[in-house]
Amino acid sequence: MNNNNFEMSNHSHAQRVLNRSKADGISLFIFDKRQNDDKAISFLYQRHTKVEAMDDYRLRLYKVDSFLQKMAEPQTLDATAVKVKIKENDIKHNLPAKSDPSDIYWRGLGYYGYRQTACMIHRLSKNLHLIIGMQMLQERKNLCVEQSLSAMEDWMSDSSDYILESSINALRTECITESSLHNMEDIAPDISPREQQVVFEIVQGKSNKQIASTLSLSNYTIENHLRRIYQKFGVRSRTELIATLNGGRIKSLLHPEDQ
Repeated sequence: MNNNNFEMSNHSHAQRVLNRSKADGISLFIFDKRQNDDKAISFLYQRHTKVEAMDDYRLRLYKVDSFLQKMAEPQTLDATAVKVKIKENDIKHNLPAKSDPSDIYWRGLGYYGYRQTACMIHRLSKNLHLIIGMQMLQERKNLCVEQSLSAMEDWMSDSSDYILESSINALRTECITESSLHNMEDIAPDISPREQQVVFEIVQGKSNKQIASTLSLSNYTIENHLRRIYQKFGVRSRTELIATLNGGRIKSLLHPEDQ
């Protein structure tokens, strides 16, 4: 499935879920719990969801979405489980604001008119979660979550497959055609396994101190390894080493302190 087909698939699945759930808006996004900023939430698709609300959720409201945070805990959600919950926004906006997350969450969404939400969460990995979120604007109406469960599960399944296949294809391409290490032994046939480890850390942009910590070696030992590595590759610096490994594709991956 290519990107265009993924977009068409999302559109088709979203329409089925909207029809069955009676939701006013719907979105598909990824939550990366390793991040703690605006990179934690990545929207893949949205239909009739207010852009301003999406931005507010991405920037701050996800942090006070207690259901999202709870479901992302390792002990709560296994690798294949999905969870659904409805939240009713019954906060009176003329009352003084409270500091608890639930109050902040609903005041944030209530500002955009949302009175009810539901979500399904599927774990892609230890840190990544795929989520379908639905919103209801209208009063005296409820989201029909039960009627839309099978449609959401189908959407989750197809989206998970696409993400997995795309990730593997990208990784395969990177490993075969873009890796800066695949030709290391061709350039320096007598490079040792330990020196290869040091080179691997260098191309990730790590400093001597960081490499020493990762490999449980002293800074002095790392410096000795670097001298031998430079000699074997016929270079004089990290920049030249990386450029050699990458065939000139990149100039540097170094921290300023390493240049």
